[in-house]
Parts: sequence; structure tokens; C-alpha cells
Amino acid sequence: MTRNHPSTSPAPNPSSIFMPPTTSSSPSGSTGQPTPLPKRPLPDDEEQREQQDGQGERSGRKDDDDDDNTFPLPKLRLHIQDAMHPGASRFLAAVDAPALLSRSVQTVLRLLYVSPQKHRAHDEDEDKAEEDGTTMEQQQQQQQQQSPTSPTTRSHSRSRPSRPHYTPPPTRSVTLFLEDMDGVAYTQGMDLDDDHKEIHLSMGYVKGIRRAPAPSPSPAPTANQPTTTTKGDIAGAYEIEGVLVHELVHCFQYNGRGKCPGGLVEGIADWVRLSARLGAPHWRRDAVPDRWDQGYERTAYFLDWLERRFGRGTVRRMNEALRVREYKQTEFWTGLFGYDVDVLWKEYLKTLKKDGRD
Repeated sequence: MTRNHPSTSPAPNPSSIFMPPTTSSSPSGSTGQPTPLPKRPLPDDEEQREQQDGQGERSGRKDDDDDDNTFPLPKLRLHIQDAMHPGASRFLAAVDAPALLSRSVQTVLRLLYVSPQKHRAHDEDEDKAEEDGTTMEQQQQQQQQQSPTSPTTRSHSRSRPSRPHYTPPPTRSVTLFLEDMDGVAYTQGMDLDDDHKEIHLSMGYVKGIRRAPAPSPSPAPTANQPTTTTKGDIAGAYEIEGVLVHELVHCFQYNGRGKCPGGLVEGIADWVRLSARLGAPHWRRDAVPDRWDQGYERTAYFLDWLERRFGRGTVRRMNEALRVREYKQTEFWTGLFGYDVDVLWKEYLKTLKKDGRD
């Protein structure tokens, strides 16, 4: 993590940080032109997602992954170093801390994992298929024959995992510390037990979050039209939740047995924040990154392109691959996508240049 980044800051003791430092990707040894990726048009709903940049307030759109998405929560704690600090006062006034912590953990788990309810339902479907003497694949083929879909939809569905697994790490508690410190926030595990996580958030940063402009005065209400006012610290609540979601990802993600590039680790954290519609106001989708593992929102937008390109659940599968084996660049990317990351990265940059973002 870089100290001057507006979203996170390093822990005082780097050896105890949950995630590794950022590393550069290994240059590809091939000098030939890569085979172009097969064109895969996006479904209508994904085209709409492409037009959104994750900035601004969250919408109320119901996602199909929101059904049965309740996850078991670890113990959640809040520790305020100085209740009289202006940053602590703003935090407590801007958010409902218990609801914020619970909602943010659910957001992270929903985007990185399949819920236990869906996992059980999937197992029940497989058990029923075995009793009927048919496989899940045969059932899906029968459903497609009965309700034909476009090739785009079929290829999109095939890119999802064939069997969901509920596999988050055994995080037993998360404590949010509000303290007077430099930077923004950092996450680490307790020295005696890494299953207990600590998120440290700077009260000075919370105090300094730029407030939203005051709304323009409304016209004088008529007799049957009451005055409407916007209450609450919208900008403060939005940024606090965004930073908290980013840091909570570090409590629940995997890192390829400690070998995953730090830029990818931070990119996944900001991808979750982006997907939750909590992107920071300074983020720019049209900014061309220097490299794929530059980290934070630069890598997050690359991951968002992969998610749209290869189907919903792509980043989940990446996280699962980082759980089961040590990260090795070529094996990791070709195993998931059939292409090395350098090929995917070049294809992504082409889309930015095509849209006039170079």
C-alpha cells in the first residue's frame, strides 16, 4: 500500500499486514503478436454496466445475486481512541455504525463468494438430478432447448463456475479502530491470532472528507406541498463506507499463499468497492494505467472489464484460485482465461484507445 494513496495507507508494522506489498508483473517472454481474443458481445444489461463508472451514489437496482445472499457474520467491534476528536464526532453523526459494519461485510462476502443458501440450493438440485438419473449439465441443456437463448447468453452462463463453493477464510472477528494517525486506513491481523482482523481508520481523514455542496433552496411550498430537505452527511457517509468496504476485502480475500502481486490484491479490493457503487469521486475509468498490477482503481477497472468480458463471477473465480494454490502468473491467468495476463491487458488497452481514452 502506498502512503499517499487517498484510499488506504500502510500499517506501522509491514510484517503484520494481511496483504503483501505491490510487485511488478513479470514481462512476457514472447515477442510475437498474440492471437486476438474472440469477440464476445455483451448482453444488454452488461452494456448498461459498461456505461457506469462507479462514481456517485449507489442505485437501488436489485441484482440477481441479491437473492438468498445472507452470510454468517463474524463478531464486529468498534473502538474509538478519542470520542472527543472531531473525526469521531463526524463518523458517529454520519453513519449508523452497527448497520454500516454489518452491511459492508455482507457486501464484501456477496461479491467474493456464493452464499451458503445458494450453495445448499445448488447441492439440492444436484441431488435431485442424481435421483432423476440426469446430470446438471443435461438439465441445463434441456432448459436451453425449451427456452432458447442467444449465443451470447449461453457463452455468458458457461463462464460461471459449474459448482459454487462457500469458502471464505475463517475470520472470527473484525474490529474497527478509529484513531488519530497519518494516512487513511490499513488492515492487519492480530499478532497472536490472524483470524481476528483489525481495521484502523484515521479520524483526521474522516474529519477532512470534503462535504457535499449545500442543496439549493427549494421554491416556497404551496399549501399542499411540504418543504423537502436533505439531511445527513451524505459525502462523509459515502466515503466512510467506501473505505471500509475496501479494507474489509482484506479481511476476507485470498492472496495465492502470499505470492499474489500486491497490485492485484489492492485491485480486487477496489473492484469490490466499485461493484458496490462506492467508487471514490476522483476515480476515472478513462485513465490509462501504466501496467495491469498498478493497483487500486486502475487495476479495479481492468478487473471490471474482465468481469464483463468473461461473465459475472469472474473475480470470484480469481479469488477462489488464489485460495487453492500458490500464485504463479502464467498458470494463474491461462488456467482461468486461456490467455496470459499480458495478452488480456493489451486487449483491454485497445478498448480504452478505441473509446478515445489514450
